[in-house]
Amino acid sequence: MVKKFMLIALVHLRLKELSRKHNLEKAKKLIRQAKDKGAKLVILPSLFPSGNMFEIYDNDKKLRSFIKNLAEKIPGNNTDTLINLAMDGEVHVIVGPILEQAGPKIFLTSLIISPQGEIIGKYRKTVLSEKDIRLGISAGKEPVNVVLDRKYGIIAEDDIFSPEISRLLAMGGSEIVIGTMKALGKEQQVIKHLAIARTIENGIPYLIVGESIEDEEGEIIGYSPTFITSPDNLISKEAEEDDSLLFVESSILSSSKQTSLTYLEPIINGLCKGVKKIKGEAKKRSASTMEEE
Repeated sequence: MVKKFMLIALVHLRLKELSRKHNLEKAKKLIRQAKDKGAKLVILPSLFPSGNMFEIYDNDKKLRSFIKNLAEKIPGNNTDTLINLAMDGEVHVIVGPILEQAGPKIFLTSLIISPQGEIIGKYRKTVLSEKDIRLGISAGKEPVNVVLDRKYGIIAEDDIFSPEISRLLAMGGSEIVIGTMKALGKEQQVIKHLAIARTIENGIPYLIVGESIEDEEGEIIGYSPTFITSPDNLISKEAEEDDSLLFVESSILSSSKQTSLTYLEPIINGLCKGVKKIKGEAKKRSASTMEEE
C-alpha cells in the first residue's frame, strides 16, 4: 500500500514586538496562501502571535510581567485564536510553545490542532534554558509523537540541545521531527549545526521554524532561522525572507531508517546507573565536607 503524503508549510514571520493583532493578520494571510498551494500542515513560530522574547530582554521583571499576562489554561483565549486559524485555513496547525498555566505551574506547551479545531496533541517543553528556570517555567516530562500522514516527533526550542530527546523520539518511531526556535540575539547559526547533528545521529529529517522580531521602530532585535535538514542533504531548504513560506512534501523527507532499541537498551541502562553512582558519590563528598566543618 502506498502511503499518502502531506504538503507542509513552515511559516517564518517577522513579528512586531507585542503586536498580537498585527502578527495574527499576517499569519492568516500566509496560511491562506499555504492552503491555496495545497498545504495540509502549517507550522507557526514560538509564542505566536506575540513572539518569544525571553533571550532578547535582559529585564527579568519585564519578562515575568509578560509571562503573567500571556499564561493561561488550555483551552483558553490564546488556544481559541489558534483553533480558529486551523479551522479557517482548513489545515492542521502545529504551534508553540505557548505559555500554559496548569495549576501553580507554567509550561511552554506546543499544540497540534486539526482542521476541525480539535487539539489532537500537546507537548510541554522538556529541556529548559537557565532563563526559563529563572522565570519560573516548569519542564515537561517526556517527548511526544503525533501521527498524521507520518509519525512526527515534536520538540521545542532548547530541546534541540539534547541528543537524548531526539534519540527517544527516534526510538518511538518518529519519521520526521518538527520543532520551533525562539528568537535569539546572537549565535543563530549554531541552531543549524545542532539540527544537522541530530539528523545525522538519528537519520531523521528536522523541520525547524524560527522567527524574526522587530521593535516599534521596525529594527530587528531578535532572529532564529527557519530551515529543513535531511540525512542526505543536511540543510536542504532554508527560508531567506521575512513573512515567507517554506514548503516540503513529507514523502520526500520520510526516512526508511528505523532506530532499534535492542542495542541501545544496555547503553541507556548503563548510563543511568553511572548517573546514580556519580550522584551518590557527590552526596557522600558533600556530607563529608559538612562534617569536617
